[in-house]
Amino acid sequence: MLTGPMSNTGNSFIVTDPFLLNIYQVDASSGATAQLLPFGAASQPLAVAYDPVARSIYWTDGIYRAIIRYSFLTNSNTLIYRDRSNTGNDKCLRLTHI
Repeated sequence: MLTGPMSNTGNSFIVTDPFLLNIYQVDASSGATAQLLPFGAASQPLAVAYDPVARSIYWTDGIYRAIIRYSFLTNSNTLIYRDRSNTGNDKCLRLTHI
């Protein structure tokens, strides 16, 4: 497994792995190469979205019931939303450009 910055090849997809606690970029042409994205382990990533304009990744965290953003421009995480209720509902996420 490789680690490093996100590739801009356009021939890849992003997957979450809530059991290995991380988010990966997978090269669609090789199918076998997974690249760990540079922000490190997430608590329990459930859903993921990529914004190519802002060069940011958003994901939902099942343990903290939160939506988090990682910016490739600033190399930093930002907590966008956290559900502090005790409902136990995980959040799903879909990012749409308008």
